[in-house]
Amino acid sequence: MIFGMSHMRGKQSVLLNIGSPDGRVVLEELVRSVDIVVWNATDRQVKVMGLDAESLKALNPQAIFCQLDCFGGPRTGPRTNYLGYDDLVQSATGIMLRFGGSMETPEEHAHVGTIDVMCGFGAALGIAAALYQKSRTGIVGRPRTSLSALTGLAQIPFCYDYAGRGPFDEPSGRETKGYNALSRLYETASGDHLLLCSSEADLPRFGEVEGLSGIVEMAASDREAYLAKAFMTVPAEIWQQRLREADIGVSLCENIETIRSRSARIADGTPGVDRGSYSFSIFPDHPSGHTVTQLDPFAIRPAVGRVAAVAPAEKYGASTRAVLRTLNYTDAEVDRLIASGTISETWSEEYLPS
Repeated sequence: MIFGMSHMRGKQSVLLNIGSPDGRVVLEELVRSVDIVVWNATDRQVKVMGLDAESLKALNPQAIFCQLDCFGGPRTGPRTNYLGYDDLVQSATGIMLRFGGSMETPEEHAHVGTIDVMCGFGAALGIAAALYQKSRTGIVGRPRTSLSALTGLAQIPFCYDYAGRGPFDEPSGRETKGYNALSRLYETASGDHLLLCSSEADLPRFGEVEGLSGIVEMAASDREAYLAKAFMTVPAEIWQQRLREADIGVSLCENIETIRSRSARIADGTPGVDRGSYSFSIFPDHPSGHTVTQLDPFAIRPAVGRVAAVAPAEKYGASTRAVLRTLNYTDAEVDRLIASGTISETWSEEYLPS
């Protein structure tokens, strides 16, 4: 439900028992009424339920069907029908080992959806390509991806050896603070941390920074100790200002609550694309019955196209009746389907547990 509060924004939901005869009829009518069908299940699951690509194609030959799963994807293999989720794929493909630094210290790469998000992006890209293909050629594509397939975006650079390739020296492990002295996390006098994001090309600019000019002529091996000591002399905000004035990349590391409180506003129907790196909307009248603060939907900002604000996620099943009306079901027919357990307008009394 927590994930749904974010990912179900702007969407309608229907609760439907597709295993019942009447529910199956409703599902097939829904499939006939849409342009795109996305499902998250293995080949075995969709075939048993009669939802494989060929069966759905028979219902709506013009619809684009996109399938996502854990270990399947465009090229199937011995684990195609295995169930799984983000962390299992991180473990199976070596991401946890890479991030943690060794087999003894594996680490989850981000707590929420590193590969989940990549898989969703891959599916969206596949659907967009299929829509473009259909509009230009009339061919109806069948995009497919999986969590394991998308790990390639994160792992391919570490999978090949060739003449002239540098060492696999990516910093990893729990004590890692950066790539080198010029690209590293440093503590400051205020107790806050700065992420210095510079390179050898920036070295002459350090001569313009009060308190850091000594690094310019210094041996590379001495830089880290020098900077660590220097950054402890004044607060993070001052260093941030000094470095930015010298056009040296730096970021102040803040906790999410600080960022949220500074960057949030009452929801105003705009997507926040003009509000800098962070933008949050506060919904005092959220359907959950609580005041909810959510990140605005502007992670990708296209040069062509418009990012729109989306409505808060409704309670699951809230649109069941409205959607069935679009299929020409009367209220009496909807009431009958509710009474028989074929459909529902809610699966719990509360939106969130109290």
